Amino acid sequence: MKLAELQAYFARAATSGNGPLPDLEEFFLGSEQLPAKDRLAIYNRGYFYRLLDALASVFGATKRVLGDSDFERLGLSYVARYPSEHPAVERVGRAFASHLRSAGVSSPVVDLAQLEWARLRALVSPNPASVASVDAIDSERFPAARVRLVPSLQRLELDARALTAFNGGDLALREESTGTCGVAVWRSNYAVQHQSLDALEWQALASAESGATLSLVCSVFDSGSPSEDVRQAFRVLSGWFARGWLESVIYDEAPAD
Repeated sequence: MKLAELQAYFARAATSGNGPLPDLEEFFLGSEQLPAKDRLAIYNRGYFYRLLDALASVFGATKRVLGDSDFERLGLSYVARYPSEHPAVERVGRAFASHLRSAGVSSPVVDLAQLEWARLRALVSPNPASVASVDAIDSERFPAARVRLVPSLQRLELDARALTAFNGGDLALREESTGTCGVAVWRSNYAVQHQSLDALEWQALASAESGATLSLVCSVFDSGSPSEDVRQAFRVLSGWFARGWLESVIYDEAPAD
């Protein structure tokens, strides 16, 4: 066996989630005190516990709520099923929330894991090409314009108890659910933030994300009271600019001569 082939074999043996490879003894020497399979098991265990540490670094609040024992059990079963596929080891948690759901973990804990994963995604997302400023708005063409959201911005629909748990509360998970809430997750400079949104802002953001014109986005606030509707739309859109959610305002038509 050539060196490259031996290295590839060792990598398979060290990262196997299905026990020792059947032909292991043909390639690795053991001793009476420490057979080859036990020697490789040291590397194998180290590999999976390194992945477990990577999960814990991302899902710290989820680990706290689950407890060390359940997090280890669920985490090890997860990394055996979903091997790392990215050079950045912390990204191994891409399907952890789904794994928790399939394992029967309660919905607020699953949603807590979704929130923590979204926060990592926001942290490592590309920088926006620019950040739109309210000073650059063309007021005449603004209603027909569309917006491009910054890459880090994500919308989630979560059990409200997950937000309380993220902030350090455990008791909330045992309380009766008060339903779901819309949550925005984004990165501002180097800090990841998340915020719950009221139903109208959530709907307006979904509309903007779909590529609707700003006139359609603002129609979400139509309550039959023009002055109140304008106030609501102004508050929400001003907030999007202030939080740096908009990469650009896109005007489809060229300005008139």
